[in-house]
Amino acid sequence: MKTRQSWVASASMLETPAAVRPFVVVNPLARRASSAVAEVVGQCYRMGIDAPRSLATTREETGSQQARQAVEAGADVVLVIGGDGTVRQVARELAGTGIRLGIVALGSGNVLAYNLGLTSLDLRTKVAIALSGPSTELDLGWARLQTVDGRQLDEPFLTMAGIGRDAETVARTDLRAKVRIGAAAYALQGVRQATRPALPMHVKVDDQPERAIVAWSVLAGLIRDAPGGLVVYPQAQSDDGLMEVLEVPIKHWLQWLPVAAKGILSPDMDVSALRYRRAERLRVRPVDPAPVQLDGDVVTHVTSLQAWIQPRCLRVHLPAREPGAS
Repeated sequence: MKTRQSWVASASMLETPAAVRPFVVVNPLARRASSAVAEVVGQCYRMGIDAPRSLATTREETGSQQARQAVEAGADVVLVIGGDGTVRQVARELAGTGIRLGIVALGSGNVLAYNLGLTSLDLRTKVAIALSGPSTELDLGWARLQTVDGRQLDEPFLTMAGIGRDAETVARTDLRAKVRIGAAAYALQGVRQATRPALPMHVKVDDQPERAIVAWSVLAGLIRDAPGGLVVYPQAQSDDGLMEVLEVPIKHWLQWLPVAAKGILSPDMDVSALRYRRAERLRVRPVDPAPVQLDGDVVTHVTSLQAWIQPRCLRVHLPAREPGAS
């Protein structure tokens, strides 16, 4: 799949299915959530589609349960009104079902939607694409977590999984700041976390021998960019069955300067503080329990993280491709 610049909104290229059973999973705390639901209802009426059934998330039920209800009720398409966290939970239930996923990005991060070209659109266009845009198949990442209390959790991710200081950054980012300034809130907290000491870990990538490293974080990415154009995973694609593993063996804050230059000025710049490799599987065992974040959600402290890809298992509605894009 091409980068986000390869997608355009084109009303003339939208699919108009004759019979669709739409469901909406909505985070009621998302900005303009009620307006988005009203827009979905209005567009369904104008397209001659059955009125959608709307299922609101709660603090306890954050999207997975609602998506499961939609699947069991025979949904053809499930629209998510919210951010990356809600999309992640819905994707858990839709993976491998063939049921299409539409994203109306209204959350505080929207990293996935940004990479898919869905954030710079007006609400009406977002809803039109989510309902009936051309669909493509995307990968879903999975993380198997061994918690400090002995539980094993299998959790999905669509943008990235990270263990170490990056997860601490996410955990310490103020919710009010995220609502007010979006992804920039993570960057500000990241500056504060940059001086924290690196963590000893054991890392195994695919069939290679396990290595002992000291790193600020180890991450696995499925997308290329962070909002604002910062390139985090230069070779990552969301539909090739691989993840881009990033080790960050930074031991002094001055090592962040070339990292920032790489992200902002030149994704191809070689920076010793960043180690990349493409992989199908990843295992990380921190010497001491460390936090994990998945798509910006902090899950728990773990003694082990294993990550792998379920390839091309999600059908997602996207903007039409630019003419001539491959």
